[in-house]
Amino acid sequence: METVAVYFEKPVRTYGLKLQEGKVALSLECGAERLAGLTAALAAVDPPLRLLSCSLMWEDDQALLYFCLPEEMAPLLEKTATRAGARLAQRQAAGVINLQGPHFGDRWGLVSEALGGLQDAQVEPLSLLGVTHTLQVTVSSKDGQAALEGLGQGFCAPGGHND
Repeated sequence: METVAVYFEKPVRTYGLKLQEGKVALSLECGAERLAGLTAALAAVDPPLRLLSCSLMWEDDQALLYFCLPEEMAPLLEKTATRAGARLAQRQAAGVINLQGPHFGDRWGLVSEALGGLQDAQVEPLSLLGVTHTLQVTVSSKDGQAALEGLGQGFCAPGGHND
């Protein structure tokens, strides 16, 4: 005999629902042959970069790297990347909202819930990363408060309220 349990709550409880402002979302492009040198140069930066997120995608033989980091660290990343042969493709002031909660790793549909709230708030995320018990939503700095309101439709902070 097998027992299957499903955990569901509405709204989804989180450990907090707060906007982190003063971030920059930027993307870099470089050829595959320069990627190892670029990552080595970024790893050697002093002081070390305080990345909130980093992701890598490929388009043919071009590496596309997406970063989100504190605003004051962006010039150092850009300078280092340019010296290593990467091209700055996009740069934008951003805010980050992290959603972490009990049972996030046991549930499905959390990304759909987040994207639905953002759509209702007419906010297009710059990125959405999901790892085990965390969703990280990056939005344009001008959309931060609207994103919080939209996410607040489906997620709530401790005590069932969002401040």
